[in-house]
Amino acid sequence: MGKRNWKHLVTSDRKRAMFAVAASFAAAAGALTLAPASAQAETTGDHCVYNVTRDELTCSDTPEAALAADSVGIQATSTLVRLYDDANYGTANGTFTLTVDGSYTCTAAYSPIEFNVVNLSAAGWSNRASSAHTYHSCDVKLFDASTTTGTSSTWIDNLANLNTAAGGWANRAGSFQVS
Repeated sequence: MGKRNWKHLVTSDRKRAMFAVAASFAAAAGALTLAPASAQAETTGDHCVYNVTRDELTCSDTPEAALAADSVGIQATSTLVRLYDDANYGTANGTFTLTVDGSYTCTAAYSPIEFNVVNLSAAGWSNRASSAHTYHSCDVKLFDASTTTGTSSTWIDNLANLNTAAGGWANRAGSFQVS
């Protein structure tokens, strides 16, 4: 698969605020260490984890290995959304998982939008999702185009076959929102 251009995958005022809080807490505790640019995370494999807090994409050959690589050196990460290339939550052809550092729970309402994943093609995931699973009270809304524009699905909690969503959403999403 090679190295992926994943910069600018997620936009969110809350993301910037979370990063600032995490960075100030870690700096105060003396635990913030910045790795050199050459120590980039692995970005090959069909199973990718995008960590919003660290703005980092990690990919591997299995979903478990990708999650393990994402959480190296971190006490805990929270999985918010996982998209599956296969229906019925099948992992054979790949997964895309959105995580944040620490404990996190989405708000109960659909507004405000907590995260905008604006360009799934940056992670090699445009038009691939066939099922979706959400965690920590999060819901996901899929969009045809990147930058969360175009036709959108309804809010989805867990759906084993995205073709059963109104409008048929399997292999269609170019971006998504999380709330």
